[in-house]
Amino acid sequence: MTFDDRYGWLDRLLHRTAFRAGTAQHALADMEETLYRDRLASIQADDPVFVTALPRSGTTILLRLLWDTGRFASHTYQDMPFVLCPLFWDQYTGQFGVEATARERAHGDGLEVSETSPEAFEEMVWKHFWGDHYRADHIRPWTEGDQNAEFDRFFRRHMRKIIAVRQSDAPERRRYLSKNNLNIARLAAPPAPLRAGTMVVPFRAPVQQAASMRRQHDRFLEIHTEDDFVRTYMEAIGHHEFGKGLKPVNFGDWLADAPSPDRLAFWVRYWIAAYRYVLQHAPDTAVLLSYARLTDDPEPALARLAEILDLPAAALTSQADRLQPPRTHSVDTGALSPALRKEADTVYARLRQRAAISSATARS
Repeated sequence: MTFDDRYGWLDRLLHRTAFRAGTAQHALADMEETLYRDRLASIQADDPVFVTALPRSGTTILLRLLWDTGRFASHTYQDMPFVLCPLFWDQYTGQFGVEATARERAHGDGLEVSETSPEAFEEMVWKHFWGDHYRADHIRPWTEGDQNAEFDRFFRRHMRKIIAVRQSDAPERRRYLSKNNLNIARLAAPPAPLRAGTMVVPFRAPVQQAASMRRQHDRFLEIHTEDDFVRTYMEAIGHHEFGKGLKPVNFGDWLADAPSPDRLAFWVRYWIAAYRYVLQHAPDTAVLLSYARLTDDPEPALARLAEILDLPAAALTSQADRLQPPRTHSVDTGALSPALRKEADTVYARLRQRAAISSATARS
């Protein structure tokens, strides 16, 4: 199903209007605090989980596995496009009912989504408060000077609102869950709400993950050329990973001499810069997760993840058969210099070592 099938002219008009109405959405979010005070009073956003990494690392399947435990509340497609004021939007759309029609997502990777599927829409909140980080051709990582008490208050309230909306259908969904690839750009100076949760950071073998990212970039270049609304939509929700809206995170100023994104070397260098940044800045409580280990022997890996996240083991191990090794891409490694391959392998080895340590250490 294409964007044309899913978003008719009226839907597109509604989304474009909402995307331009950040200030109005913020005002409505403030009104929610008063109108839904009693409903929110008993809800706490304790112990959230933030899944974050470069794309094509396993973040989506991890989001779905955790969501399907029935214990987490996350953004879903139902929250679009008025993400900043979810209680108002839920009350309005609830009058019409939701038909959960599954279809393959735009990535063309076989994963299906519906209106009730969890998805990565949280970045809309970050973009509203931190617009200066989103430059014309890159995203600037967060630093110690990037602290905002108003954002902290808003985001804590926002997590509680998402829990409230999801609990209307499933009272057991008591913990906030986020998949947001850009949260790795905040590891050096995480705002208070991120420090209060557990970060889960998956990774894959560098060349294969880089090849998958380049493939998606090429795919979205074509999609954006065919339908500019897709680019508008992806940029509005903070998805600058691929296509004409590509804005890599400039970890350590790596973009200063980066090759063109049409070359595999660009994506390998991006992988190195990003995961070196993770190794430097991820807190000891972060869970680094080797996707290869997860798919090679899923039950013990899922049991350990459940223990770290304070979940019943069966909530995750019962889903072990859903984990499959990622598609292997045919890659001409001759296009990569020996020095670049060695650098990537070194970072990958350090990640695997750190992942083994983090999976062997229980969260206090």
